[in-house]
Amino acid sequence: MKIIFVLILALAAWVVVAQPRATGSSSALREIWFHAELTLRPAENGQKAWIFPFDVVSVSSTDGARPAFFVVNGLERLPLSFAGATPEGYERYEIPYFQGELIWRKEGKQLAGFWMRPDRGTQYPLVLSPGKLPRFALNEAPVKQFKLEERYALLQFEPGSPAEKGRKAIAALTEHSDGNVTGSIMTETGDYRYLAGNRSGNRIHLSTFNGIFAYVFELELTENGGIQGRQLLNGSSELALSGRVDLRAKLADPTGITGMKPGVKRLEFSLPHYKTGALLGPELGRPAVIQIMGSWCPNCLDESVAFKQFQAAYPEVQFFGIAFERSAEREEAFAAVDKFVRGLDLGYPVLFAGRAASGAVEKVLEGLVGFQSYPTTIYLDRKGEVRKIYSGFYGPGTPEYEPWLQETLAFIEKLQSE
Repeated sequence: MKIIFVLILALAAWVVVAQPRATGSSSALREIWFHAELTLRPAENGQKAWIFPFDVVSVSSTDGARPAFFVVNGLERLPLSFAGATPEGYERYEIPYFQGELIWRKEGKQLAGFWMRPDRGTQYPLVLSPGKLPRFALNEAPVKQFKLEERYALLQFEPGSPAEKGRKAIAALTEHSDGNVTGSIMTETGDYRYLAGNRSGNRIHLSTFNGIFAYVFELELTENGGIQGRQLLNGSSELALSGRVDLRAKLADPTGITGMKPGVKRLEFSLPHYKTGALLGPELGRPAVIQIMGSWCPNCLDESVAFKQFQAAYPEVQFFGIAFERSAEREEAFAAVDKFVRGLDLGYPVLFAGRAASGAVEKVLEGLVGFQSYPTTIYLDRKGEVRKIYSGFYGPGTPEYEPWLQETLAFIEKLQSE
């Protein structure tokens, strides 16, 4: 039980690993904040532009070294890696784990450039203005303010469709004394990770940016505990939101979504290592944790951080990542998977399973039924029999994370002790 306690303490605050590290005294560090805005869709055909705001901070020391830049989402700081400069004077910064870059150069008091998506061949205009500003400008006339509760039961649905046909979600939000709001929104396939924004009157706007997804949530509190609004993804898709306060709101049991065919108890596979091509699979006689994941999946990132620590604590247990990617060819998917694995310094093997497409997981892992979300994790005992399947993941930006840590560590320890 001591191992469980130590791991929970470490993982509950794992974002600390992404914080700037001082080489000397912390008083020698200087922070400069930037209000960043991406134009995800220009103004056209009478429609307003979709402008996506987020925060960037540079941390510099007095020794003259290049400042370190971080994308900030509430408590999370994602470190950007300097990748060189172009002849036009642009500086390139790689976003960790995922296939994306921020590119900018100084133009007056601002930094101006692009968000590049090499995996999609797309780019979006980017401007960074100095100053620690509210993430969203939401000025409005004074109104009677309704209380922002800690938990709301939501429905996500297509605009114009009946709300009751929507998918269930939960908003877990915290309002701070300075007017800022943080938290996350959870669905039955995972969460939207660290959301950050602010409140003005009864309107609450939140966003999160990780280099591969840019989400905006526009919410409004209504009388009698209601909440409504919409969510925007990368300037290309929109969902409506509607719900009400429910402090006991729950989603479907993650262990009851995906299962095995009747009569099938064991899971066997032999897949190529993403890098070497060597065929690997679980060996009988040792428990195994099988993570169905993708290098493009933010929830898989958070789960992988936890599994990296679990593997170190339980060397008797086999851990495997099975990556389903944008490409069906291992050589084409290599760069994305390798960046993900190297960025997290994963010690367990990640195997390549082909393209992430409908029905692909059930085809590769025969016997599995009802697959719905990345990540999904399968736990095997020493006989190779499936003991539990957990769909989706609720990460450290949610209140469900620490209970998951305790439950999962206890379950792995049980498998190892049997």
